Amino acid sequence: MANMRSIQVGLAAYLQDKGYWPQEPVEQLGNNEDAYEDWWIAELKPYGVTEATWMCPTIKRLVTNKNEKGRPKVHYTPTMFDRNPGTPYRWSTQPWLIEIGNMHGQGALICYPDGSIKPMDDVVGRN
Repeated sequence: MANMRSIQVGLAAYLQDKGYWPQEPVEQLGNNEDAYEDWWIAELKPYGVTEATWMCPTIKRLVTNKNEKGRPKVHYTPTMFDRNPGTPYRWSTQPWLIEIGNMHGQGALICYPDGSIKPMDDVVGRN
């Protein structure tokens, strides 16, 4: 959860600094997962989000089937928003980040614009 909050703070700082949400260069990245991960890491690094911040300690501990590079490097998927600076804050229930997989036993963790984090089971009412 601490890593997700750190990324949320970095995203908020990016948005305040640039005036828009990070715009993935989809046409350049294509389906290259390594390039996608590296792009997000580089984009938020100036805002204090290190490569290690993108890695959930629980996922690192539980996932042993990794390739030689230790992929995946990014354990949180940011939402894609347009360049309108208000869009990421428009809906309080629109997640900013979603954790990959269900590593904590209550569904993937979801991070919201205010920095709150909830497991998917709570969001969809499974608890």
